[in-house]
Amino acid sequence: MNNIPRIAGPIFNQDSTEFFYTHAADIVSAEAVDAYIDRLKQAGVKTFVSCGNAQRTNYASEVWERDWHGYDPEGAGDQPVLKHALQEQIAPFRHRLDSAKRLAEMGVDFHERALARCRHHGIGAWMTMRMNDVHGCMEQDSPLLSTFYKEQRAAKLLRNTHRDTSWADRSLDWERPDVHEHYFKLVCEQLTRYDMDGLELDWMRFGYHFRPGRESVGGRVITAWMRRVKKECERAAERWGHPVRLGVRVPSRPETARKLGMDGVAWAKEGLVDVVAPSPFWATCEFDMPMQEWRRLLEGTSVELVGCLEIRYQPIPNGSATMMTPELAVGAALSVLHGGADQVYLFNYFPSLHGLTDSWGADTIDRVFQAMRNVSELEKLPRRHAITYRDVRAPGEPLDNALPATDIQEDMPSPSGCALRINTGPKPEKAAVELLLEFNPLGADPESLLVYVNSIECALKEVSGDGVARYDVPCDQLVDQSQVIDIIGGEAKAFTIVRAEMAISVVA
Repeated sequence: MNNIPRIAGPIFNQDSTEFFYTHAADIVSAEAVDAYIDRLKQAGVKTFVSCGNAQRTNYASEVWERDWHGYDPEGAGDQPVLKHALQEQIAPFRHRLDSAKRLAEMGVDFHERALARCRHHGIGAWMTMRMNDVHGCMEQDSPLLSTFYKEQRAAKLLRNTHRDTSWADRSLDWERPDVHEHYFKLVCEQLTRYDMDGLELDWMRFGYHFRPGRESVGGRVITAWMRRVKKECERAAERWGHPVRLGVRVPSRPETARKLGMDGVAWAKEGLVDVVAPSPFWATCEFDMPMQEWRRLLEGTSVELVGCLEIRYQPIPNGSATMMTPELAVGAALSVLHGGADQVYLFNYFPSLHGLTDSWGADTIDRVFQAMRNVSELEKLPRRHAITYRDVRAPGEPLDNALPATDIQEDMPSPSGCALRINTGPKPEKAAVELLLEFNPLGADPESLLVYVNSIECALKEVSGDGVARYDVPCDQLVDQSQVIDIIGGEAKAFTIVRAEMAISVVA
């Protein structure tokens, strides 16, 4: 029982709605669940993490409300559970609720079936619990909101009722004992109901669990609660006859995690957790998560360190966003593994719901996911590294995003300029390397600037009409882990960089 197997990667997190949004009520079946897992097996997924809840459960729980609670499939669109939804939300909501309800009525438990199929294929079989999901919290009512949550809101017991302007203000307050017991019931049910390799507590959904200033106190409360959960995992291991590990998703920076009451390092050192997954929240994938720092802090523990990749790509806060391309995903995964993580964790990388099958192509999904098993396979693929930002900060932590990078012509003696650092993982031996810098078109002309990578000037290849400049970078000037980009201007107008990427393609 003490020889706990390692978690294998890539790890695939499935949210509580994705299967039901992409499978209509007339096609859901046990065989459809099998086919879903079969597709992930083909793509190279080594651990499946199945989500059973947001504020309600997507299965026929005996201790929490089910997603279809209060919903009448034959009822009108203005029935109580739907009447506050936007018109364009009603059809998707009904599609999901009809599918989840139908599968349960057929006597099929999605998670039981999916985990069994994972065992058939030799895939790791995990469950994940969202610990404070607040999708729909800004609406008066929604199929996403539980009775428990609405009662807490009506009693003004949420995290930050003195401000109440955003979803972060409307999270549940985890200092409250009734919140602890509400979630503990679900923990116990899932550990009893499902034969799983591990249970993940997803503290990043949505990541703010205490009233501002109460995080250190609240962190001790969560730690005490997690001791109870760890004991339940040990009891479950005895019942099922194999280890049941406990994992956590926490903020990408160790200090931020501690300041928000999610001290993954302390939990690891106490032996409460077996897997720690530093993660962004949602706004963007992070390309510079400090995996080496996490590894150093976790030294002396047996904890597995896994780096979580989000599907969104947004270089600057509140800027334009796209889905990750295959090249960006390879770059982010390579940085995570090269930085010291044991495995890559994919969050929101849904082939159907987020359209990856259309935008990437099925063959590319398979090739990229399979390569995420190790550094050597990833190095063979075209990759793109980027600068983004961390989208979770503790109250009082200052902004530290690298972009937009602006030359205000005051931060250094003339000639003016700025510097950026871009994580690139292992140094390639022989590759074509290109630097992309996107400039605000209202600033200086890129042709008037000098650009250096690791103190070597790089030749400007082209400038497009939208302010995107591309530079050739000598491969032999790259170093391991990260590259420093210096942009030097003259006395012309200042410039602002809003996107920075480095593309690396191995040359045979």
